[in-house]
Amino acid sequence: MGRIGMKNVPESVNKRFHSEEKEFLVMTINGASGSYCNGEDYWNKSIDILGYIEIESGRTSNIKSCLDWSVEDFKSDNNFKNGGIIYRIKGRLPKLLDGEPWINNEYRMSSIYVTEIISDNEKNDFLENLLKEYRKEVSVNSKVLGKLILNKDLEQYETENDIEWCGDMVGISIIEDDEINKCLPIAEDFYNNRQEWDRKIREYAAEQLTELANDWLTDEYYSDDDDEEENENFPEITEKEFAERIMICDISFYVDGDFTVYYADDDMFAGHSVVVHGNIETGFEDATIMG
Repeated sequence: MGRIGMKNVPESVNKRFHSEEKEFLVMTINGASGSYCNGEDYWNKSIDILGYIEIESGRTSNIKSCLDWSVEDFKSDNNFKNGGIIYRIKGRLPKLLDGEPWINNEYRMSSIYVTEIISDNEKNDFLENLLKEYRKEVSVNSKVLGKLILNKDLEQYETENDIEWCGDMVGISIIEDDEINKCLPIAEDFYNNRQEWDRKIREYAAEQLTELANDWLTDEYYSDDDDEEENENFPEITEKEFAERIMICDISFYVDGDFTVYYADDDMFAGHSVVVHGNIETGFEDATIMG
């Protein structure tokens, strides 16, 4: 317990949050994460919250948002335990900023910049009820895809179990959880035509990435000291082989008809995923490797 974060608060934080400190009760979920701010040489850390109570005014928020704080050393900071805990903290509320409307979105305006942890064993009915509601299962049933359960951490629906896809097993997710009724028919139609889509996606991925796969293969077989003549017969991958080797893992769908398909690379890219983006109406957009 006690003061947390950097003694000299980064200027970017001062621009985004009021200077006045207030006391709050907050309900945390999940664990803390962080990102490096290169321009000011510090780590921004955060943990998700389901809501808060401002102690002095009694004002409540039930908007899922986050607590932020700044540290110089990412590894040495372990201020918050995993979620499901009510903390009493001191912190700073966000400022309204000039610019596009999205800058002052509900998520950012419900966040708090933490300066002190007072206690980690608080009790509060309002916040405890938020956690109970959060932990309730939300699901939809599809005759085609089976049961899809809302992953509230990622805010997307996911098939309860992997389902068969052209001889493999695949997980399917629908990203816009608030548009599930619009997006579910898109995913169902895509799945019903999986034989055609599977062929098209594999062919497209092979067209876009086989040359790159062979570049990686060349790097694997050659070293700076290799005699190129001795290694000129390395086993080059064909587009047909590429298309057959990748193994489908997951498909994500969006309400506007966009989709993303993830494949295991069969070690052609040292374990990176092969990822294909497209739209059911306009076709493929790109194929890349990730991870």
